[in-house]
Amino acid sequence: MVMPQDIVFPLPFAPDVGADVDGARRRSLDWCRRQGLVTHPVDQERFLRWDIAGLMAAWVPRAAGDRLDLTVDAVVVATFLDDQFDGPLATQPHRVAASCRAFTDVIASGGVAPAGAGPLIGTFAQVWRRLADQASPAWLEETGRHWRWYLNAYAQEAGNRAQRRIPTRTEHFALRRRSGFVYAMLDLSQKAYGFEVPPHLYGDPTVRRMLDITADVVDTLNDVHSVEKEESRGDLHNLVLVIEHELGCDRDASVTEIQRLIHGWCEEFVALEETMRAGRPRCDAAVLAPLAACMRSAMSGYLLWSRACLRYSRLVPPGEPALVTDLLTERWS
Repeated sequence: MVMPQDIVFPLPFAPDVGADVDGARRRSLDWCRRQGLVTHPVDQERFLRWDIAGLMAAWVPRAAGDRLDLTVDAVVVATFLDDQFDGPLATQPHRVAASCRAFTDVIASGGVAPAGAGPLIGTFAQVWRRLADQASPAWLEETGRHWRWYLNAYAQEAGNRAQRRIPTRTEHFALRRRSGFVYAMLDLSQKAYGFEVPPHLYGDPTVRRMLDITADVVDTLNDVHSVEKEESRGDLHNLVLVIEHELGCDRDASVTEIQRLIHGWCEEFVALEETMRAGRPRCDAAVLAPLAACMRSAMSGYLLWSRACLRYSRLVPPGEPALVTDLLTERWS
């Protein structure tokens, strides 16, 4: 049987990995220890299996030092949060929503953690202040919107789990584009490379479609590679499972359909990129070129990382927390 991480997805974008990847790995672990995110040997072992520094060194391969570290730290926060909801909270939408409000309150306050907040919320406040540093108000509003998408999607997912409701394919993509965090990660790409996409370009149909394709490719690759982990825990928000339910087919047929979808999305992306700068003002074209490069490296970098990452190789039994430490409520000093 072919394991999910061995399934072939020939993307038309060549991956690259930044030279600072090993340094970023060391700095990330040290930072997590200082922030109180990694205080138990089991949590450290699971953190190392994620290799978020390896992901971001392929996502933004030309970034290094502090700029690379900010992207790593932001994704580490999002990943720790994701695993906080993998245990008993997974089917409790009201408690999930209350937990996520603490994070949206940090955004609204400009990076101030509530009194008595757990270490993950305090860490997010620090990350948010770093994101805000030298950012324009418009860019900060946009990335705040993308973070809120991600945070608010958790309660909707928890509600679906509680009802054992499998979404339709259309519903899946509408929710997955928010829950997958790809738009916020593309904001991190801009931060790493020192440019900002102006608000009017987010409303451009070509740019919007290319962003959606990037999110769909990354999120769907993640669904394939994580399907066994999610299925073992009763999670229904996975395109592999959605297609199996929709078509009444087996796993192999579902994966074949996904390979077809990803191939079509990539062909569409390449065609759109060839025309995206035609007739644009010079200032817009100067932003669109690096944005397209960031989207390409997001897709190729994610695939490269996911094929080697150990995050999805260990199945955590239903009801067992993915992490030993409760980072949402436990105080640390």
